[in-house]
Amino acid sequence: MSDLILNLNLDESKKNNRIIIETYLGTIPNLKSKKYSGQLRPININSDISCENISEIELLQVQEVLNSSANIQINKYQYYLGPSFIAVLPSFVKLGCLFYRNNKAGMFEIETLTINDKTNHFNNVFEIDEIICSADKTKLNIDVDFSKKQNHIVDIQPKAYINLNDASFPVELYFDYDGYIIRAREKSKKTVSGLFVRNYGYEQRIERTIISQGWVLKKSTGFTYIGKDIISAISHLSNSGIQVYTNTKKRIYNSDFSDVRVSYETDWFGVKGNVLLDNLNVNVTELLDLRKRHQIWVEYDGKIVLMPKALQSNSIKTDSRNKIAYISQDRLAEAIIIANDTNGRPVEKLDNLFNYENISYNIDPRITKIMRTYQLVGVKWLLSLRKNGFGACLADDMGLGKTLQIIAYLNDKTLKNSCNLIIVPKTLLTNWQREINRFSPDTTQYIYHSANRDINCLKRYNVVISTYQTLVNDIELLDQIHFDNLIIDEAQYAKNSKSKSYRALKRIDASTKIILTGTPVENNTNEFFSLMKLINPNIAAGSGINSKNINENIDKVRMVFSPFLLQRLKKDVLNDLPKKQEQTICIKMESEQQELYNKMLDSIRYEILRKNDRFEIKDNSIMLKGLLYLQEICCHPQLLSKELNNNCTSSAKLDLLMDLLESLYFNGHKVVIFSRFTKMLKLIEKQVVKRHYNYYYLDGSTRNKASVIDDFENSSKGIFLISLKAGGVGINLTSADTAVIYDPWWNPAAEKQAEDRLYRLGQKNSVMIYRLIVENSIEEKVQQLQNDKLQLYSELLDGHSVPVSLNLEMLKDLIVD
Repeated sequence: MSDLILNLNLDESKKNNRIIIETYLGTIPNLKSKKYSGQLRPININSDISCENISEIELLQVQEVLNSSANIQINKYQYYLGPSFIAVLPSFVKLGCLFYRNNKAGMFEIETLTINDKTNHFNNVFEIDEIICSADKTKLNIDVDFSKKQNHIVDIQPKAYINLNDASFPVELYFDYDGYIIRAREKSKKTVSGLFVRNYGYEQRIERTIISQGWVLKKSTGFTYIGKDIISAISHLSNSGIQVYTNTKKRIYNSDFSDVRVSYETDWFGVKGNVLLDNLNVNVTELLDLRKRHQIWVEYDGKIVLMPKALQSNSIKTDSRNKIAYISQDRLAEAIIIANDTNGRPVEKLDNLFNYENISYNIDPRITKIMRTYQLVGVKWLLSLRKNGFGACLADDMGLGKTLQIIAYLNDKTLKNSCNLIIVPKTLLTNWQREINRFSPDTTQYIYHSANRDINCLKRYNVVISTYQTLVNDIELLDQIHFDNLIIDEAQYAKNSKSKSYRALKRIDASTKIILTGTPVENNTNEFFSLMKLINPNIAAGSGINSKNINENIDKVRMVFSPFLLQRLKKDVLNDLPKKQEQTICIKMESEQQELYNKMLDSIRYEILRKNDRFEIKDNSIMLKGLLYLQEICCHPQLLSKELNNNCTSSAKLDLLMDLLESLYFNGHKVVIFSRFTKMLKLIEKQVVKRHYNYYYLDGSTRNKASVIDDFENSSKGIFLISLKAGGVGINLTSADTAVIYDPWWNPAAEKQAEDRLYRLGQKNSVMIYRLIVENSIEEKVQQLQNDKLQLYSELLDGHSVPVSLNLEMLKDLIVD
């Protein structure tokens, strides 16, 4: 690494009659005489350099001082110093980098520099442009009249000529020195006709300004544009003091479009306002009326006006007679972008388009009377978007009733004779069916799934429920049917625009597409944009956003698509919610799991039916074991021994749990999962680890119980897996807001003990309790009979060793019927 050397070349200064300072890199010798010897490399101090003898901050200060308007950089390493600059030279002495050269005496580091000191006149005297320098080895004195005006400095006006009709927007750059025109990089003397000195440094700075805006400079072609926003680039040149012209020498004016605004009228958007053009206000409609296809500029009264990219859109129509510019309502994206790009404000009166407050609905009162205020708002919002031809993304937090809002929306009388397709994960088929039967029993529905599905009967039903996989398999049939609404539940399943599910959903012919998800932006903006493109393809196309430029347009994505996204968190509607909510999720077993369950059930039935009317069940009886086996199959067949599980490795309940956890975890909820089976917790743990979730584990073998609990309570988010025996009592988990009862404990009091780990004194959040119940299984029947047979079920499966007498009739309620 070298040292920075600033050299006052007195011999060259005398020849040019101007004080000249030179910039070098070299090695300053450690000599008592301070006389320099060694090589010097001329450098441009404005280039990327580093040196040992001064710090980066000191280097910046040197650059700033040398490039001040008092001086002129005449080439890459020489400056003419103005008289006012000489006053700061003593500060360079302190840096230890200031030298002077005198060919007779050599080159010395200056240790003492005085200004106008009459006592310090030395033998070596140089008179330079009425400035007198005298030197003696390491000493230098300069006599200067600071009131003297600086000669040879003229006003410079850079002028750039751009060919707007060439896609590469080539620039020819010139410098106007008080009427004397010099082309950039033209090789001429540093002084021209004795009138002025060319300012090499200033010309270089102007070139760097042009390059910074997207042009590249090549010897063969000159300046060629490779940037992305030519309008912004030219505007920046103008704001930097460069006069910009077309290649036909017409001035390009930096116009002010900030007064232009967009407002929503009835069924269309109006573009209004004035453009400030060279102190002249021009109606924007007049400029829009002058546009030509593929042209970024218009000529108005001999002036060239660059049109902002948003105003180049062919979606803007003009009526020159009435001086009106307008955009059709279906071009909402363009309207939003124009408003933002011209004045940075939203579209005026846009709320009138999405005003759902005055939307009327006609829904079965049996549904509306159980709905909360925010849920009715959601239904009105959906009806408003449907009325205006837009799709929607309902992204309410888990547990706020997205399913109920959709059922109420589809119950509205405007959809009385409609046919609607709902696509759900396979694990939620039964849940949707039950919820519709529960809240809207008059709605006809058809489960389009399994081998005996019938494509020809769909139009006879109000609601058709199918799965993602069935949709992919039957898309050639389903895309031939028109649906009034396509409802996409757990839409994160289709977030990848390259997936088969996404492509199939895109092909469905539906008047309105609605996606339901608790995680609209799970991984990245691209996935969110894909979902928005699915429900509002025209809006997405009009936004000009695509997968390649999305990272540069994150704010635009939010701005354009926010009207179609409704997301309420529990904290937002806390006043509308009870302190504790409970939801039972029903699950349907897959064929392999169902087959194993049926086989076990038949074996138990056989045992019951071959017994007498009265008998005893002991702890080790096949009857008690059989009932336990049935519950284990519901949880996961792998809880059984290999001899009993028939190599069944799938569990519909575990699949649903992981789907549920994905949404809860990525929305920041802290979740506690309870199971009475330690082996089941281990199976869940494997899946949690596989997904890299932050988790905690507690069962009877855990030694550092208090430490694990404290770690969970102090974590920002996480999943806690707890066995019933280890976590039934004596534990406070008030940092969590969600509990999952993975398997029912037959005794409601035991479930309440688990719930009370969260829902207790100190809990500040609303608590959600999920119960996972397998449909048409021992779990469901126990739930149905719980209240009547509470004591029986408590004794049966809560670990009591006392034999319990049962009669055949009671067992039939559970198994035989």
